[in-house]
Amino acid sequence: MLRLLRWANVLLLGITLFAYLAPFVSPAKYWFFAFVGLIYPLLLLFNVLFIVFWALRKKWYALLSLGIILLGWGHVQGLIGFGGSGKGSDPAQSLRLMTYNAMGFNDNWNAWEPASIKEWEGMLQRYQPDVLCLQEFWYAKKENGPAYIETTQRVGKMPHAVWKRYEELAIFSRYPILRTEVKYFGSTNGYRFADLQVGEQIIRVYNVHLRSNSITGLANKVAESGNLKEKQTWLNIRGIMGRFKRAARERAEQVEELSAHIANSPYPVLACGDFNDIPQSYSYHRMTQVLDDAFKKAGSGIGITYAGRIPFLRIDYIFSDPDFEPSVCKRGAVGFSDHRPVVAEIRVR
Repeated sequence: MLRLLRWANVLLLGITLFAYLAPFVSPAKYWFFAFVGLIYPLLLLFNVLFIVFWALRKKWYALLSLGIILLGWGHVQGLIGFGGSGKGSDPAQSLRLMTYNAMGFNDNWNAWEPASIKEWEGMLQRYQPDVLCLQEFWYAKKENGPAYIETTQRVGKMPHAVWKRYEELAIFSRYPILRTEVKYFGSTNGYRFADLQVGEQIIRVYNVHLRSNSITGLANKVAESGNLKEKQTWLNIRGIMGRFKRAARERAEQVEELSAHIANSPYPVLACGDFNDIPQSYSYHRMTQVLDDAFKKAGSGIGITYAGRIPFLRIDYIFSDPDFEPSVCKRGAVGFSDHRPVVAEIRVR
């Protein structure tokens, strides 16, 4: 039995190394690396379990999984924050940025029930953002849509805004908006930027929503009623893999355009949103080549932002220009969406 476990540990080490390579390999060429990167949180958990197992038996094999975790310590930091002090910056010298996939302000996606205005008002009062970036905003087009907009501007004290009734990316701000543009990849996913006049400085803020994997429905079917002995379960699993493959390739193309656009910005940049990819992904790696991950620099605790049925996913981010210094970055509480909000305080130097 112990011999079998040793070989299982060695196999786990090899798969973990493949996950470490995932950020450097474009899914447009080899998509399988992206899938291995997706299961990194599980690989980390199993490595920790092997450390405990071998340590209790006083076996040196514990050093194998310990070594592989330390080798990829940066990946651990992508899930668990160790850099946050919890102390905010001087409000006069900082900007509080919040990103939130609002899921169309629907409390029940299947029944199309609007979220409570009071709940949204409470979120705005709790986090008090200076700049708010919303994804999946477009369901504000419904009858009660104007109420969400009015509440956001009045309670949030953000009179400046850029949004369109049938689009999904919106930016609300306490600071004047000088210029804005939007680019959609197809009908929904894309990015919108706004140039803000913050004191004497101009800052460009990007609101981003990259291609979704579109696997939640199939994943829920497998989780709820999946039986590995049934053909339909394997068809669903095959469908999940196919959708993930296509989405990963599209995100790789989208992030190339986005990162190039950011690199050419005439102003310091803050970028945030729902990237639909984890820290062990090519998309994340490309973003961190031009900007810093605010959670890695100033986050503390668990960074998982997706609140749906698929566990361990950190897919919502705030990235900041090296000219800025994040002092706090935290995820918010679960609300009416299947995403948690992310809030960061950014010190403007």
